[in-house]
Parts: sequence; C-alpha cells; structure tokens
Amino acid sequence: MSTKFRQLKNDLQELEKDPSSQLNNSGASKTSSSRLSNYILLFAFLATLTFYIGSRFSLPDINIPNPTEIAQSFNEPSDDLLQRMGSWMTEMGYGELSRQELIDLRNEGVTATYTSQIRDVGYTDVTLEQLVELQRADVSATYARMMKELGYGLSVDQLAETRRNGVTANFTSQMMDLGYTIEELTIENLMRLRSVGVTASLAERLINAEGVKPTIEELIRYRISNQ
Repeated sequence: MSTKFRQLKNDLQELEKDPSSQLNNSGASKTSSSRLSNYILLFAFLATLTFYIGSRFSLPDINIPNPTEIAQSFNEPSDDLLQRMGSWMTEMGYGELSRQELIDLRNEGVTATYTSQIRDVGYTDVTLEQLVELQRADVSATYARMMKELGYGLSVDQLAETRRNGVTANFTSQMMDLGYTIEELTIENLMRLRSVGVTASLAERLINAEGVKPTIEELIRYRISNQ
C-alpha cells in the first residue's frame, strides 16, 4: 500500500469517526440532532405562517421546499468525505462509484472503514450488495471476527442469517464454556436455541440442578415447556 493511500485511509477513518462529518452518524452529538430539530420546527412555523397570510391576502405562488428534502440536505456527507471514500473503495476493487452510489451506501451504514474491516476478517470477495445486507442484519466486523476465532467458517450469507436470528459471539462462547462443542452448536442449533429464548444462564442452571449437561434438544424442549 503506498504512503499516499495509507494517509488517505487514515484521514478517512478520522473523518468517519468525527461526529460533525455526518449528522446521521451513530456517533453524532445530541446538540447537532437538537439543532436539526429546531430548524425543522422553525421551517414548519414559517410555512404555516406563509399559508395563513396567503389565505388572507392575495400573494403570488411561493415554491416552498419539502421539509424532508431540507433534512436530507443537512444529513448529506461532505464532498471531501465522499471523494476519500470513493478513492478507498476503488482501491479495494469496487470500481469508480458515483456520488449518489456512495451516499446510498453510507445511508445503509456501509462506509469504507466498515468495508475494510470486513475484508480484513477474510471476506475479501464481499460485494456491495452483501455489505448492505450485512449492515441490515447488524453484522459487525467484531462479530464476524469472533465467530471465526470460535471455529466457525461462516459465509457472508450465514453471518447475516445468524445475526438476524439473534446469535451473538458472546452467547456462543458462553455455551462452549459450559462444555458444548462446535459439533453440538451448529449454526442451525444456535439459531434454534436463540429463537426460543435459551440463554447460557438457563443452561448453566439446569447443569447445576441435574448434575449433567442437557442436550440441545432437551434445552429447547425445557424452554418451550416453561415459557
């Protein structure tokens, strides 16, 4: 990686961490959100006042912008941030993305930093569509890395499916600590356990009470019978 590109990557990571770079970023300050709300309320008041005056007096037509469009304009990332993101995405093999494509990706939570982190876990062939699906399923790079360290060779689709079904690396690790093997804790069984609300604390309580480790089927049946 060239020194110039490494500097671009570092600068972009700092920009994406900066709450002021994008109001809809999860790290944006409450002050910024409050200011945006005040702008919208002020616009609504002025629009109402204009309508009232227009109904009492004959005024020429006034083109009033949609409040949603105003909010979106506040939420759009800066051109500098988009240019840096575009350069990084190109460097990672995603071609020359248009400004709107970059904005759409960011609106889905897909940033160049997130893309790089997922690729660093080993998913170097992940597509833009898959990155969007991973974000919609709340798959973090940390989850992908931890599941890999626990011994699971999950595909991109399996990462999304397991997260949509409530599987976490913490739950998986805790079950393993209780003596359950990866052969017992298949991704199908993990999703079945989570779908009925089985927790590691429940499994531990049953182990302590019975003196033996219940099977996956017994855990599921117990949870269903005691809901």
